[in-house]
Amino acid sequence: MSELTDADDRMHPPATADRWWSETCWFSFDQPGEDVSATVYPLFRPNLGVCSLAVYVWDASAHEPWRALYGRSYWHLAMPTTDLTDLRLEGLRYECLEPLRRYRVAYHDPDLIDLDLEFTGLREPHGVVIGGGMGHLDQPCHVTGTVTVGDRTIEVDTVGMRDRTWAPRPDDRRGPGTAYTYGNTSADEQFLVMTRLDGNEGLFIAGVFTGYLVRDGIESPLVDAHRTVVERRHGYPTRIEVTATDALGRRLEAEGITRNRLANQATPGMFAWMSMTEWTAGGRSLIGEDQEVWSPEHLGPRLDELG
Repeated sequence: MSELTDADDRMHPPATADRWWSETCWFSFDQPGEDVSATVYPLFRPNLGVCSLAVYVWDASAHEPWRALYGRSYWHLAMPTTDLTDLRLEGLRYECLEPLRRYRVAYHDPDLIDLDLEFTGLREPHGVVIGGGMGHLDQPCHVTGTVTVGDRTIEVDTVGMRDRTWAPRPDDRRGPGTAYTYGNTSADEQFLVMTRLDGNEGLFIAGVFTGYLVRDGIESPLVDAHRTVVERRHGYPTRIEVTATDALGRRLEAEGITRNRLANQATPGMFAWMSMTEWTAGGRSLIGEDQEVWSPEHLGPRLDELG
């Protein structure tokens, strides 16, 4: 694992001529109380000269994207002329205020939404396989600002997440689904777990990216993990249990209750239930998300079984 540099806040040159070589720059927050969540997800394909953008704000009142508080997806946009440190794309504005730590995310869709948020990293980004022109990072953040949807203004002061990937990501992706599951409360108490889906069970993925545990300010990678969906409703998870062990031998046992969810088709090969989740672990309360990501051809035939 190589260290990240300020250059990793910018676009990365494609490492190959693969048409599916992609770069993403995702920001998300989950606000307890009102149980409001948001996702801002641009995806860039420089070898094709196109990009896409999805912005959604939702609460517990509905999970369908067309019934969310706000939803907009642009599938075929020209690559921007500005870099990610000062991005302007179809109403979206990204500004890097402090490299690898602090960002402004603003989005405006006239008469529908005004979003103006600041993301401040709670810890340094967690980089994975940074090298060879490819990589991934995750960074839990403190998020503040406002989101105005119609005549409703939501004051945001909560935890969130950002992640980046630069690597091939084919639209014709096949294979078992994965779950991206996390909880945060401060710089000192966090977890991120990656599991491979097998029905309602999620099994440990051996390899370079499995997740990590931060407890009492000490971070350590996971060496095993297990995720179980204990209850579902209409196909989506409502109660989840996660167990994991880190390289220091510390045990994570977390139970999560989903507070909202969005049925999200991030790309043609990736359908996700994105659920704001309230976690209880070792007497601590954490807020985060459970993202259950399926290849559509695997999800469809199993909906009845999963329910």
